[in-house]
Amino acid sequence: MTAPAPVPDPVPAAVAFEVEVPDGRLRGEESGVGPAVVLIHGFSFDMSMWDPQFAALARGHRAIRYDLRGFGRSGPPAAGRDHVTDLLALLDALWIDRADLAGLSLGANIALAAAALHPDRVRRLALASPGLPGYPWTTPRPPDVAAELARRDGIEAAKRYWLGHPIFRSAAAYPQASRRLAEMVERFPAHQWRDGPAAAPLPSLTGYLTALAAPTLILNGALDAPGYREIAGVLARDIPGAQRREFASAGHLLNLERPEEFNARLLRFLRSQR
Repeated sequence: MTAPAPVPDPVPAAVAFEVEVPDGRLRGEESGVGPAVVLIHGFSFDMSMWDPQFAALARGHRAIRYDLRGFGRSGPPAAGRDHVTDLLALLDALWIDRADLAGLSLGANIALAAAALHPDRVRRLALASPGLPGYPWTTPRPPDVAAELARRDGIEAAKRYWLGHPIFRSAAAYPQASRRLAEMVERFPAHQWRDGPAAAPLPSLTGYLTALAAPTLILNGALDAPGYREIAGVLARDIPGAQRREFASAGHLLNLERPEEFNARLLRFLRSQR
């Protein structure tokens, strides 16, 4: 008689939270017990982008995800406030001394900045489709082009352009990823494309890479835009001991396009570095 397949451990219930930060609030949720892992979403997205990862991480970690200030259900941007300071305030409010950070795109930039500027708060670092603040792009950065279009032609025109941008072209081959992308961009409040307060930009990090102490995993898609693939190579070269894994059939949204492969690589990295 064939032995029954093992039943996975039940996923702990998620608990919603709201954290007060200077001039605003952050909303998110956490689930599970163990080493804290904070998931940081990308530009124009919200914490729902981590749906395929959240439960998998919660089975062995204290998984935390939240909406950045100016995104999702968190408060709007405030002049002079930045995402790294918000992240540290979140860790303090949740009584977390050190955390593993996993981010995609803008979220990866925030995680990298936190590890570079506040190494005592970051244990391990997973950077998916990362940019690099201060890196000289040879072509215009995609978010900058979308912002310029929004100022000229309006928010809805910018959203249409953004959804059709080549960095998301590979998502069309994955219906679930394509649908989730469209839903997130549709509800994106686009504060960053309007006249009003904006988050303070991240500082240049190019001079910090060789001194980065946190064990680092770099994940990128072979179908992503050339600039992002180039930056993944720079990070892998300059961060001491960094591991790089490229997804052959994924682009910028590799956690949504290839969730099982993404989860396996992320969990393997977190477990191997304990």
